[in-house]
Amino acid sequence: MRSILIVIGAAIGVWALSSPIGRSQPEQEKQAPAAGQADDKGARADSDRSADEAAIRANVAQFVKAYNAHDAKGVAALFMPDGETIDKDGDQVKGRDAIAKTFDDLFKDTPDKRIEVSVDSIRFIGPDLAVEVGQTKETQGPNEPPDYDRYTVVHVRRDGKWQMALARDEEEPAPVGREQLKPLAWLVGDWVDDDGNSVVRSSCRWSDDGKFLLQEFKLQLAGQDAMNVSQRIGWDPLLKQIHSWVFDSEGGFGESLWNRDGDNWVIRATGVRPDGTTGSATNYLIPAGNDGYVWRTTDRIVAGERQPQMEVKVVRKPPEPKK
Repeated sequence: MRSILIVIGAAIGVWALSSPIGRSQPEQEKQAPAAGQADDKGARADSDRSADEAAIRANVAQFVKAYNAHDAKGVAALFMPDGETIDKDGDQVKGRDAIAKTFDDLFKDTPDKRIEVSVDSIRFIGPDLAVEVGQTKETQGPNEPPDYDRYTVVHVRRDGKWQMALARDEEEPAPVGREQLKPLAWLVGDWVDDDGNSVVRSSCRWSDDGKFLLQEFKLQLAGQDAMNVSQRIGWDPLLKQIHSWVFDSEGGFGESLWNRDGDNWVIRATGVRPDGTTGSATNYLIPAGNDGYVWRTTDRIVAGERQPQMEVKVVRKPPEPKK
């Protein structure tokens, strides 16, 4: 039961149309195209725009593929020869060669950097100009919180081919909670506590929106699966502190309030067990270097009875050997 305590304690278009008022009926009929002709033209226009949008979205997918492969020349090839980028600091880079060098330097400085792109809209201005607006999610490495930004790309069609003429990044306001959780970002990864009889394996990752840390725990006793526990750690804007919620596979649940004390964390936990009895404890999360931490639990009261203090050491799971 020692290890169970670990897991539980835890652009805008304006269209003007002339009014037919005051015209005679023959004039209106004379100027109006036949219904079949209008339908044909509209269908062709819609088909053309669908093909154009598909071509631009294909370029977006190719950009993500080249970026995550750290293929600087592949990224630059999506730009026009005189294309331009503007970063969040306002720094401009002009020309395909200069863009390739900029991305090459970026990839060398951040070898684990990856990107995800979400297109919000693609708006066409005339037959050969389009404006794309969207959001990016970038990660510097497996244990780093994601960065979210907005972007605008101007696409131009030349010789039947769509290419980027201008790409501009704009910093996205940080989601509520992400900044407050950064001091706990070191928890991201895989961990294990093994005392010979009981084993707790855990993993921690950022939620897709970057607002929460998500932990999953798997408890084994004498080699048999005994319990799974899920914990969500987030920022409570009402209490102005970190707040976590935990649920176990047997029907128990609880919550904790986190307070930082230097490098350590004081976590006051309460919970309800599957049989309806309650429990509470004061837990301490004490980092021990980059690859371990001490979990100490005190003031434990379970079903009205005081329990002894306990302490365990949790270590980061080493990476799997490459095949």
